[in-house]
Amino acid sequence: MNDLIVKAQQLSKDFITNETEYMLGFVEAEQSNPLTRSLSADYIADTKKGISTLIAADRAITAVFEQTIRNAHFDTFCDGVYNCLLSKGKIVVSGCGATGRLAMRVEASWRKRMQGTAYESSVISLMTGGDYALIRAVESFEDYIQLGRMQARELSLKKNDLLIGVTATGETTSILGTAVQALEDGADVYMVVCTRPESVLGKLQRVDDVYTHKNCRSLYIPCGGMAVTGSTRMQSSSLEQALILSALELSIKRLLGQAEDKEKLIAGMVSAVNAVEKSTASLTANTDKEYQLYKHNGHVTYFADEYLLDVLADTTERGPTFAMPPFRPNKRGDLPLSWAFVKNPFCATADAWQRCFARIPRCVEKTEREYLALGIKPEDIQKIPDISKKALYEFEIGCEADEEREQGESLAMWISDDDAPKEFEALAKNYKATSSLLLQKGDIVETELEIFSHLAMKMVLNILSTGVMAKMGKIYGNYMISLKTTNKKLVDRATRIISDLCSVDYERANYELFLTKLMLEKDGKTESEVKVTIDRLLKKA
Repeated sequence: MNDLIVKAQQLSKDFITNETEYMLGFVEAEQSNPLTRSLSADYIADTKKGISTLIAADRAITAVFEQTIRNAHFDTFCDGVYNCLLSKGKIVVSGCGATGRLAMRVEASWRKRMQGTAYESSVISLMTGGDYALIRAVESFEDYIQLGRMQARELSLKKNDLLIGVTATGETTSILGTAVQALEDGADVYMVVCTRPESVLGKLQRVDDVYTHKNCRSLYIPCGGMAVTGSTRMQSSSLEQALILSALELSIKRLLGQAEDKEKLIAGMVSAVNAVEKSTASLTANTDKEYQLYKHNGHVTYFADEYLLDVLADTTERGPTFAMPPFRPNKRGDLPLSWAFVKNPFCATADAWQRCFARIPRCVEKTEREYLALGIKPEDIQKIPDISKKALYEFEIGCEADEEREQGESLAMWISDDDAPKEFEALAKNYKATSSLLLQKGDIVETELEIFSHLAMKMVLNILSTGVMAKMGKIYGNYMISLKTTNKKLVDRATRIISDLCSVDYERANYELFLTKLMLEKDGKTESEVKVTIDRLLKKA
């Protein structure tokens, strides 16, 4: 035990001394949301009450959306988007994790609307770690400027192109790497952030290098804390997704010579939250059903088509946020089966991936030597799995049978805004139980890019997954206590959670976190080091 204590002390000292740029307790998006302080207790008392608490947090951001869209800075942002399209430039939407997935949603919605036009390929998503990261988090990529630069460099950006960097905290390393490269290549950059830029300037060098550049501007969205503290897959990414798509929507109107209508967009945001609220009965039933399934060691398989990308974006996030087994590639029986998975009942895997992205997947295909040449540490290279297109296709999201998921306590759930098709019904016969989670779409304001139907479905899925995890005891108050510390930002967030809940200072919390991590590694356990640390310290107290 003594050797573990000494090593934990060394690791903690190194983090606190050398990783100050990842200590983000001052960032707005990392704060606790006062509307959801009772979240876990609400869900344990009554599922419907917990859902109402989350809807209240989503309803609060409708005012932020309206405030932002009426702001002169948003008009300038829209001008930048429109002028780029008018000059036949490329618009690259760069994100990591939740923002990378929203970037994919933006591109897919654009491609679907602009298919067959000269503008079809004008909007490109750049996900840290490539498209593979949609289905499984890619460790190490987020922490390296060089890897962001590498991905941006491969897009050959130039004058008249525009890179939109999307990061709730305003400082994500890999996204800033894409921005630095874009600026060097002559492109313009817009940073879409949920943290006031002035609050990070002068504190983080990587931020200063981008935000102070003459060709960089920022769009600040003051959304405050997330419904689950620090979980930017929720309110911040909802706002970022809606506002970027709104800028593109208004640009389409200008290109077509039609009147722009901000009022319609503001009404659309409200209609999306109203649709979520009208879906409460379906959400309540399916939250309880999925919770009971997991209590009996069962597995759920979601089926979707139009909303496949939205379902994947939410379900993938469960891994790092709630210490859930990540999606498992085909034929990897040595890995644990994920509690949830996603499939398309209409086509086989290769076609399902193309329908999901509305294009051929773009994956990172690099060798160890190439990573070393970029200055990536050997120990971090070892954490990077095969993230090629071939590796992506090993996740069978198509209509192929999945005997392992169909066995035992199994649930097939159709997710859509319409009744289940016969293709789903045929596949669902192989599962013990079936269900449908239906978005009540009726009154959602329609737009060229289907902004608010996909946004409403995103919110519904966020509420479903968060509610199930709250009932599973993976949330305390509105803190995610079961997260895995897969990057430096998450080490800091975990430290702050431990500090708050266990009433110890930051240094002590950080040391205890590293000690727990070493103890778990020694014993070959895969539990969340955060939850184990909290349980250990509270038991001592």
